[in-house]
Amino acid sequence: MKKNFIYLFPVLFCLILASCKDDPAPAFTLSQGTFDVASEGEILNIEIQTTNEWTATSLNKDWCTVYPGKGVGNGTIKIEVSANITQDRTGSVAIYCNGEQTNINISQKALPAGQELTYRIPLIFHVLYKDQNDPHQYIPTDLIKEVLDKVNQYYDGKTIHTGGDPTQDINLDFYLAEADEEGNALTTPGVEYVSWNTMPIDCESFMSSNNANVKNILWDMNKYINVMLYNFAEVQNGTILGISHLPLSTQGKNYLEGLQSVEYTHLENSDLGYPQCVSINSLYFDEYTPEGFYNSADAAVTLAHELGHYLGLHHAFNEGEDPNADSDYCTDTPPYNRSIYQQTVMLSAYEAWQKSDYDMSALLPGFQRTNSLDPNETFTSYNLMDYEISYSDRFTQEQRDRMRHVLEYSPLIPGPKKTTTTRSKMTEGVLDIPVIYKICYKH
Repeated sequence: MKKNFIYLFPVLFCLILASCKDDPAPAFTLSQGTFDVASEGEILNIEIQTTNEWTATSLNKDWCTVYPGKGVGNGTIKIEVSANITQDRTGSVAIYCNGEQTNINISQKALPAGQELTYRIPLIFHVLYKDQNDPHQYIPTDLIKEVLDKVNQYYDGKTIHTGGDPTQDINLDFYLAEADEEGNALTTPGVEYVSWNTMPIDCESFMSSNNANVKNILWDMNKYINVMLYNFAEVQNGTILGISHLPLSTQGKNYLEGLQSVEYTHLENSDLGYPQCVSINSLYFDEYTPEGFYNSADAAVTLAHELGHYLGLHHAFNEGEDPNADSDYCTDTPPYNRSIYQQTVMLSAYEAWQKSDYDMSALLPGFQRTNSLDPNETFTSYNLMDYEISYSDRFTQEQRDRMRHVLEYSPLIPGPKKTTTTRSKMTEGVLDIPVIYKICYKH
């Protein structure tokens, strides 16, 4: 027996060694595999260690984005989890490497009842230019950031002038996009320069165009607000400073009056036959208002105004066939007959202002309006959606309510939605949706 034991021991030892040798090292390792994410959303960073090729795929693409989608060797995988305003949820990101799969599991609670989400919306400025040496075409990135900072002050309720309606904080921050659609970090956050053969450009034709060269400029509208900067061609009735499409609104209980209705709660860029966006006249993008002065072409006011349209606001003055009607769907923005105002009040105020060598006191009558629904009531214009002579530094409560509704329910607007119903990608082609936009003129 002893002799047999001595004979079998080396054999058993060799089998153990062989077994250990056949047990290969894992194809990859991850720094973390489970996350509890705050309701406000978060960007997660996971380190992957491997010598092989790998891919990363989100299994919940409507609220969880992963980038980069593939790589070779060691790297960092970023997972962007959007804010959650509906209900608690779980999701996964699948990592594939050398025939193996591991899921990164994510849990996220919904925003507590009664708590309002601060929307953070990325903007991508597409600067169209023909002459790179022209500063009114090739707009400097520092200027874009400066203008957007001022726009955020308006949306934060930081008014400049005293008096008027109470200030409204929209609880919304615009920021320059930090990554492209594939998740690659942008060298110049929020800005891309696009060489264009024709300059200036007819802005109304551009906003109505179904040309692929125009539509292909736009990044995913569910993730970004696209702002186009280019030289506008002159038009017969004046100079256009900005133009924006109005958002869409889903039919049914969440429809918002004054917007084009659609039957879907979710759309994609390819569903539209036109480039839904904001366009700003870059010829005036360096315009600002010195203290104690007035400038109707102030770029920050123009951009704030056009973003208001993009989020569902109409002009504060009367539009449509009846010049005395209240047409902006907000009862706390007194309407006025713009045609009468232009022909009388505005014209005389401008003449007096010019004759006084631009003394602001001479222009003050131009800030006054007569309520077209009550001729005995006058008011001073402070509203950002009124582009005639106005202090242009605030929104009203009902305007805030409209923008919040668009953020929470409208398709093709970035940010989380209160509805969880989605639709699969269309197979029948482009939807028949009319092109509706608002224009802001320089006076």
